[in-house]
Amino acid sequence: MSKLSIIIPAYNEEKTLEKIVRKVLLINLPANFEMEILIINDCSKDKTLEIATKLIQDNIRIRVLTNKHNLGKSQTVRKGILQSSGDYIVIQDADLEYNPDDISFLLEQLLKHNCHVAFGNRFGLHNGVIYTQNFVGNLLLSFISSIFTTIRLRVVIPDMEVCYKMIQGDVARDIAKTLTATSNFGFEPEITAKLSRYYLNDEHLRFIVLPITYTPRSTEEGKKMSAFKDGFKALLEILKYNLN
Repeated sequence: MSKLSIIIPAYNEEKTLEKIVRKVLLINLPANFEMEILIINDCSKDKTLEIATKLIQDNIRIRVLTNKHNLGKSQTVRKGILQSSGDYIVIQDADLEYNPDDISFLLEQLLKHNCHVAFGNRFGLHNGVIYTQNFVGNLLLSFISSIFTTIRLRVVIPDMEVCYKMIQGDVARDIAKTLTATSNFGFEPEITAKLSRYYLNDEHLRFIVLPITYTPRSTEEGKKMSAFKDGFKALLEILKYNLN
């Protein structure tokens, strides 16, 4: 039996955490796959931990980890990866922007094409846009990142900042040991750069990029990203992790 580990970092997500976990539990995985869900509470100030703890009682497939101090999303995701045990891992945000049904699609295609990594692509479908600056910023950052990574992989990654990154488990855990980004969104450029440099059996990893659905939320609904502030940090991290 193979296993998929689903990493859910959560900071002040009391409004959506239970809903998204319930959706994840309904995913139809291949017959030979089981699921583990790791919720990592990043020292939330609301009822996130209380809700996560209640979810454990309902399903043995769920584990909850808690940061003693707020570490930010990047290091919280790193912690989840290192605690995972799956043959493959994927990141799932604790809000409702992403559709967990796409996780099954990513896994099926990754296995079908015998790849090590599957990246979702929010630009591959006619998904909604709330903040134009976020949309354009993501396109620009992905383009700059792909200047470096395409040379190594010979595969264009059009959505570097996407949450849905599915990675072979042993590769993800090996790379996670080296992740140093501490900004909320530094995980994305760092893991992308390091995946593009990673060798397995003296060869680059095999990537597949797949279109996924995406329903952006507003700041009023809990969106935490700042296009200019976080975008500038991400640009610096793209350069740092691709040039060092």
